[in-house]
Amino acid sequence: MKNNSYPADLIKNVQLKDGTEMILRPIQPMDGDQAEVFRGKLSTQSIYARFLGYIPSTSQKLIDRLTNIDYAKEMAIVAEAQNKNENEKEVIAIGRIAGEQDLGADFAIIIADDWQGRGLGSILTEYMIEIAIDMKFSKIYASVFSTNTRMLEILRQKGFTIRKDDYTTYYAELILPVGDK
Repeated sequence: MKNNSYPADLIKNVQLKDGTEMILRPIQPMDGDQAEVFRGKLSTQSIYARFLGYIPSTSQKLIDRLTNIDYAKEMAIVAEAQNKNENEKEVIAIGRIAGEQDLGADFAIIIADDWQGRGLGSILTEYMIEIAIDMKFSKIYASVFSTNTRMLEILRQKGFTIRKDDYTTYYAELILPVGDK
């Protein structure tokens, strides 16, 4: 049974190292309306790095799966920035954890190409670690292509143990503190 109670307490204002302000907030079903716009901000390389393979199109079924989540078992946080041309916010990144508390949670982020290299990956990773601890996951882990050096460096800085998984990927794992929170 899904927990559809929106976790508004996870909405957070952050500032990038260049001073740009943005909002981090849990994803919600209405974010599916922006899926194609967000996809248009991603290069083939970014999509490939996030999904460990190319996804030629985004089906409505996939959009629904990624935006209509059970907040008790998984979390997806979107990063929104003020759109320069319009008086509205635009989704520029998404961080996600999903799994089972005893087994840990799979972790991934994707950032619009124009926003990469500005510190958002580090901020989003740190926030997803905090959320995973609050959700009482035992660990978080990610598979990362060896060519995704920025992400591997962020994971190293955040304390992940990283090992070669196969010829093209690394497995990164962070054991989380367990206890009452």
